[in-house]
Amino acid sequence: MFDSMDSIKNEMERWFQYETGHAWCESAYKYQTLPFVAEFFNSITNLPIIVLPLINVMMLKRYINEVNWMIILPHLLLTTNGIASTYYHSTLNLFGQIVDELSLVWIINIFLVAFFPVMKWYPDRFKQNIVQIRWAIVGATVFISALCFMKPSVNALALMCFSIPSALVIYYEGVMSSDMPEATTYSWRVFVLWGMASGCWCADRFLCDVWLYLGTPYLHAAFHLLSSLAAYYVFVMFSLLDISRRAHEHKFVAHVKYFPYETKRNVFNFPYITLIELGQRKD
Repeated sequence: MFDSMDSIKNEMERWFQYETGHAWCESAYKYQTLPFVAEFFNSITNLPIIVLPLINVMMLKRYINEVNWMIILPHLLLTTNGIASTYYHSTLNLFGQIVDELSLVWIINIFLVAFFPVMKWYPDRFKQNIVQIRWAIVGATVFISALCFMKPSVNALALMCFSIPSALVIYYEGVMSSDMPEATTYSWRVFVLWGMASGCWCADRFLCDVWLYLGTPYLHAAFHLLSSLAAYYVFVMFSLLDISRRAHEHKFVAHVKYFPYETKRNVFNFPYITLIELGQRKD
């Protein structure tokens, strides 16, 4: 009995101990900026991942409350992922790594649960079975989550592979939305941003010696920034599609504005949605 308890204790210590998870290239300079943070820049670049989805949620608060509460779920999961990733890169422990990776698995699948009904590639003849399909997706997500514990070292590679069909679906939904030019534009931006982010991820993972020689082992931090922008565009794009394709269910019209410049042609602008009730004059 005592041997069993000691074994459990040792296993728990391994999960929560510093540096028991996968380290990224920046770990060559670990603890240099702050003595209790292993990968400083990989940690702080999670801030946009935490904040940006909450901005979109605040903009859509009334729509979420009155029409489709499910779209809040992937937003909150992305914020959770940002918090988990901050913890992971600060400690490099196995628990943080697993939570970071599991939250990504759930984001992708719960995104489908929330937005399936308004996707073009989802056949109309199956719309009456949406509840069963949603539960099937949740069941598959639980199964995939269990697999993440078997060999954590391959989880990140598997997730990157999983992102390829996800990016293709996003691109398809954008180009099939000719009635909404913003969706087409954002799908292209997502495609480019995610391509750049994936390049940074692969370069950091497989060419670390090169970046250490150059003194710039920060490509995983660049991956965080680029992927957070891509994710934000995904959420804005599908929020627009959801509002437009559920128009018969509500009284809202989505109007896109930009910050800090009021023009969509500036690639450095952040789009955000304002909701206008039918019958109200648009500013």
